[in-house]
Amino acid sequence: MNDVTRVLHEVRARLFRTAIFACVAGAVVTVSSSTDQSTPPDLIVVQVPASAEPPERDGDFIYSSPLDRYVDGARIVSVNGAGEATVLTADLVAACDPEISFDATAIIFAGKRTADDSWQIWRMDRDGSNKVQITSGAADNITPAVAGGRFYLDDPQPTPQIVFASTAHGWANEEGGGPAFALYGTDQSGETLHRLTFNLNSDLAPDVLPTGRIVFTSWQHSDHRASSGGYALMEINIDGTDLMPFYGNHQTPRFKWMAHVSDHDERVYFIEADQPAWLGGGDIAYVSRRRPLNSYQKLSQTADGYYHSPVALPGGGLAASYRTATPDAVFGIYELDRESGQRQRLIFEESGWHSIDAQVIVSRPPVKGRSNWLIPGTTTGVFYALDTYRTNLDDGNSVEPGDIKHVRVIEGVPRHSSEAISEYVQRLYWDHGSTVDSSGGARRLLGIAPVAPDGSFHIRVPAETPVTFQLLDENYMSLRTQLAWTWVIGNENRGCIGCHEDRELSPPNKMTQAIVKPPVELTLPPQRRRTVDFRHQVAPIIESRCTTSGCHGADQAGPQLAGTADGLDEANRVYRTLLSGIEGRNGERLVVPGKAKESPLIWLLFGRNMGSGQTRYSRDVTQMPPHDMLRPRERILLIEWIDLGALWDARAAVENQAPER
Repeated sequence: MNDVTRVLHEVRARLFRTAIFACVAGAVVTVSSSTDQSTPPDLIVVQVPASAEPPERDGDFIYSSPLDRYVDGARIVSVNGAGEATVLTADLVAACDPEISFDATAIIFAGKRTADDSWQIWRMDRDGSNKVQITSGAADNITPAVAGGRFYLDDPQPTPQIVFASTAHGWANEEGGGPAFALYGTDQSGETLHRLTFNLNSDLAPDVLPTGRIVFTSWQHSDHRASSGGYALMEINIDGTDLMPFYGNHQTPRFKWMAHVSDHDERVYFIEADQPAWLGGGDIAYVSRRRPLNSYQKLSQTADGYYHSPVALPGGGLAASYRTATPDAVFGIYELDRESGQRQRLIFEESGWHSIDAQVIVSRPPVKGRSNWLIPGTTTGVFYALDTYRTNLDDGNSVEPGDIKHVRVIEGVPRHSSEAISEYVQRLYWDHGSTVDSSGGARRLLGIAPVAPDGSFHIRVPAETPVTFQLLDENYMSLRTQLAWTWVIGNENRGCIGCHEDRELSPPNKMTQAIVKPPVELTLPPQRRRTVDFRHQVAPIIESRCTTSGCHGADQAGPQLAGTADGLDEANRVYRTLLSGIEGRNGERLVVPGKAKESPLIWLLFGRNMGSGQTRYSRDVTQMPPHDMLRPRERILLIEWIDLGALWDARAAVENQAPER
């Protein structure tokens, strides 16, 4: 099957799935609220010692790391219907993240045998016996979920999978520092390992839909210089293909995590918060797994406490952990009314311990597996868009048909981290380490491809590489930037109807212009991918073209831009001049990082205001330099520099990237 035939097949398949979805989207499954006051079901519960909570500092520090629970002394207990607890992991120094097998005979969990060990994935019988370590090595492996089978068509039988989060790749979080977690899949013996996600930030806490798709918590970056991203719920297949938003991508509140797929109704529960406390926690919300983007409901709302780790109960009930906001309160497990969110009765609580992450010991139907059509060793994959003008973004009307001429494809270059969970948490809480690192990671250009008049594009890119897209106008300035990292697996053909389009709508029934052509190759080897920064590309242009024009030398009245050739200190002074506020002009600046079209510096190069009105600039816009315009290539370099985040030295950041794995 050639590339064009494969892409056409994929388009037809997506159209068929969309049509089927549209037919069933209106179906509503109603489960009556549980009023059964009988003995609660047997549970598996995580207990974190309350003594592990670090002291609050400065009176206003917000503890919000998803790694809080991974402390020595954490344990897994079984709780029977009478509220009696039995410790199952007394032979381990720490244990968390229990997951019940489909037949309810075994528990998969994350644990440590000794304090010096890294976190690994384990299996034990439901009574705590017959413990077997599944993963090994120096990396931390946490949050396992039992998934469906993964198989090739010539396999004698499917191979059941465990999906978990790991630091095996050695990347650091782009935002916030510390080790980045990616999702991995393995067989139940841990012999084969497949990396599934390639985000530049952490992907954690997977749960499995009945379809076999994986829902997980993912940190989505914001823009090129601000650490104001947030957690969203994303979904993928168990082979890493077809990454899609599930709910809450760049929507408030910032924190959405602890997703739990109900086995007893259509709901996917999760916790959301603007400022969670230590161990996480916030309000309970849910979406329908059939219509996750358009079915959001907030179930609880409390100003004096925190909910944690909701779990559906047999018969349509709901349980969750809850604690008040008072300093000495601990999480206990409560049964809730699934319609009102009101706490009905306390199921279990133990003084000195936070009891969280309850799992019901009950069998459930296995989820669907997935036949695997990927080709091992393939180093590229394909992205295509049918119509980049189709969007449900608020600013959708600001881009008119015909405005989009090109797509810029940007590679995110990861930084390296060798920190273990324990080291990161120690630095974060006890050593008062900073949780914010706004420098971001390095970017390289994979290239620019044309966008057809109908808004379609078709590109081939390196596989298993974090990329993002910018839609460009005729001057190569960004009209819209994708605020998330995405990727393809080797041999994957991934397409979208538009850019943040409404996924419940079908695309027009027509063949687009770019899809019928071979993909544009954006597959340069790493050593040939360009970086653009101030130190190496922009400073020489300023020195040769701006300081000799009679406007920006040492004796001129304009911004003092001379000196970029006089050493790093002077070059850095000029860099700060361009990115800081203009002296004497309140709120005005020449460069808006990430937005060349809104940067007055670029307007001056073209001799006209090209912005949308969101940037304040009180002076007349006149052509600079006044007598000798920059050459097109020089202007494009300045545009690329700003659109890619206006970095000082991207080349050095690339040289300090994570090692190849």
